[in-house]
Amino acid sequence: MVEVQTGSVVLIHDGSFEGFLSVVFEATRLKLSVERIESRARYEGGLFDAAREIETRTEFAERVWKGVHDRGGDDVAGMVHGAFLSEMPDIDTVIWRYLRKLFASPPGAMAKNVLDPDVHAVYAAAHKTAHEAHLFQGFVRFAKAPDGSMFSVIAPDHNILQSLAGHFRQRYPNMPWMIADARRGLCLVSDGSGSRIVECDPAKLPKNVEAVASLAGPEEDKFRELWLAYYDAINIAERRNTRQMTRLLPRKYWQYLPERQMRRPEPEKRLPVG
Repeated sequence: MVEVQTGSVVLIHDGSFEGFLSVVFEATRLKLSVERIESRARYEGGLFDAAREIETRTEFAERVWKGVHDRGGDDVAGMVHGAFLSEMPDIDTVIWRYLRKLFASPPGAMAKNVLDPDVHAVYAAAHKTAHEAHLFQGFVRFAKAPDGSMFSVIAPDHNILQSLAGHFRQRYPNMPWMIADARRGLCLVSDGSGSRIVECDPAKLPKNVEAVASLAGPEEDKFRELWLAYYDAINIAERRNTRQMTRLLPRKYWQYLPERQMRRPEPEKRLPVG
């Protein structure tokens, strides 16, 4: 619990969405003047910060979440969650300001006020998360492990693993697979009956596509060669547009893409005889 403060305070949560909602509940209940909200992992204490860490309480988080749904509906709730998963700088504080306005307004009114800077910031952050999740539906490259399961490693800007779960469960409904987020140390694991997110050690995850290949079974080389052959077949040199390709497939995502890293050597060019 937090003692009532007369000045502004920095409130800290455990990094989970439930933890953030618990902070919103306590800040509202105690009528705190909040300077900013940070996760424990990202907080860097200032010399004059009046910082307090809030305990995560499921019942408090559920009450806030019900209030978001009641005031804004499913679309607003999804936007708030997506903005939180963006993990953009200061986004927790922005969402807090947005929720204060949402709870103080008639149901549905705040969600439509696109001229409000906090509404715009929350919407923009949620859009970035959703857009990257959509991109990674096509950027995930699975390798086959020796035990027959499939695994992939990605390093997205935003926390998108949960957003990928439905797509890949539908794509591989009866097959065990895992998608690891090397940036956050999280793994989305599916056993064919459901999926869950578990923590893992980021230091033990492969750092590039070659390291991923070293963990795959020996037969994986044949499938990788087929994939590279397919990529070469559709990559018509005369129609190559590097600028367009980089726009659709940004370089920051090439780290775990075999078609951009594990290239076969170009054929040796021989000078004409005579």
